[in-house]
Amino acid sequence: MLIPEVDMWNVSKSSRIHRLTIFKCDKPGLKMLDYASVRGVDSFYLDCQDYRDHFKDPYNRVHKPVRFRTFGKCGQKLDPDDQLLIMPPLWGIDRQPIVYPIDYQSDMALGRRDCDHIKAFCSPTESLSFKR
Repeated sequence: MLIPEVDMWNVSKSSRIHRLTIFKCDKPGLKMLDYASVRGVDSFYLDCQDYRDHFKDPYNRVHKPVRFRTFGKCGQKLDPDDQLLIMPPLWGIDRQPIVYPIDYQSDMALGRRDCDHIKAFCSPTESLSFKR
């Protein structure tokens, strides 16, 4: 049984025309969006679709996009901070913070004159929850 093969050159050409409508859409004019970066993302998407078409072509007539012809991160310059993120963390001993002991009053200040309101709330003769 023969499997029919697709003429990927024609399919890619027609789909490329349909995909380019992504650039012709109306921009709403939002000030918070950087339309240059949106266009960069859209062009990367289109290059990825062309790259997929390149691998689907059995006769190797569809060319690989320029962005994917070089090794590395999609032909872009590598960020030097990537190497720092790949490295194992450098361990160091941090200085211990100075912690002063806290003097807690164990009597909860119940015997002092300025804390009589605490006794009133906790007294069984004053609280309604104890009168049942």
